[in-house]
Amino acid sequence: MFAKHSIENELQDVTYKQSAWATARVTGRWGTEMEVSLRTYLYEEFSKARSWLDLRRRLVSKGFYLKQVDDRVRLRDAYSNVDICSCRRLGFPSAELTTKFADIRAATTS
Repeated sequence: MFAKHSIENELQDVTYKQSAWATARVTGRWGTEMEVSLRTYLYEEFSKARSWLDLRRRLVSKGFYLKQVDDRVRLRDAYSNVDICSCRRLGFPSAELTTKFADIRAATTS
């Protein structure tokens, strides 16, 4: 009974939810292992995305969103809004993504 009650309360309380990667960033436990884990977790979303909108939709389904800061695109936790890392750290620099999406758009309009 207690476990069921705790789980139901946790599901209702979205305020304190955040990904393990956001928690690691906030608590200072972010390191190479966490970075590789996140890269592996999101690799398919970045590689299969065909536009910025498609990428955003894919990331939201995993609990993340993108935010542009200066000339970089940053990955953020959708629940806690914690800034996690740049797309470059995940192996997908924003300049390369922009070129990829432009090439896909050009190929579909030709």
